[in-house]
Amino acid sequence: MGALEVENLKKTYISKGKKVEAVKGISFEVNEGEIFAILGPNGAGKTTTIKSILRLVIPDEGKIYVKGFDISTHKAKALENLSAVLEGNRNIHWKLTVYENLRYFGYIRGFSDKFLKDKIPEILEFIELKDKKNELAGKLSRGMQQKLAIGIALLPETPIILLDEPTLGLDVESSLKIREMLFELKNKGKTILLSTHDMNLVEKVADRVLIINKGKIIVCDRKENLLNAFRKKAYKIVFEGENGKIDLRKYGKFYEEYGEKILEIQLDDISQLYEIMEIFKKEHIEIRHLENVMVNFEEVFVNIVRGDEN
Repeated sequence: MGALEVENLKKTYISKGKKVEAVKGISFEVNEGEIFAILGPNGAGKTTTIKSILRLVIPDEGKIYVKGFDISTHKAKALENLSAVLEGNRNIHWKLTVYENLRYFGYIRGFSDKFLKDKIPEILEFIELKDKKNELAGKLSRGMQQKLAIGIALLPETPIILLDEPTLGLDVESSLKIREMLFELKNKGKTILLSTHDMNLVEKVADRVLIINKGKIIVCDRKENLLNAFRKKAYKIVFEGENGKIDLRKYGKFYEEYGEKILEIQLDDISQLYEIMEIFKKEHIEIRHLENVMVNFEEVFVNIVRGDEN
């Protein structure tokens, strides 16, 4: 059994008098010690899934097991193994200092003064807020607030951490810091469930990826397998000559770089490449070289979601 298991999760809401199926029978398993990413467009069902795992939303159907405990029948035991950072830094108090936030949430968890006296300096060091411990949380930058929220989630030392959009609204430097923290947590043996729109974050840190759309699973696989599936069908054509008679943008991404004309294409079938070659031949466009290229995860995601919607 994995660290976290979700079986046939279903949830329906009533919105403006209409029934909305937010989640339609989702099942997945998160392994011990991995970073598992959930991706999907707005309204895909990501937040409902996360909140169901935390028991903030009660699903209509389905089972959720946390470290083997059924959260519907052994809620306290299951939640002992979970901590979370929800979107928008909702687990920090703006009018308390960094140190006071950590102490306050430590008391809520039932920790002793002695435990917190030893633990809080360790957390402050890890989240790189030691020099900011006496500043009000509301006056911190968005990146620092996010690090504080992660620090609060680390206080109970739970084996599983849920992060909902941890880099949303952060600048590049802050996003890189969060990425480094995720790697460190994984190295410490933590299991991380990550819900995000940050494709670069997924590409850099995730072990496996679950893509959902309209409340159902599109694909669940190792990140490398998803990238490989598209890498074989991605090509870069570098050419020279006039192309005014044909609109290359309908075939892919067309641009000029260092005096070269470049067309990057994503293909469902290799025969499509031959068709483009014939067009180039007919128009006397000279191809300088053709190469198989790496696809980034954003392109993989877009292709998968578009395929599901067709």
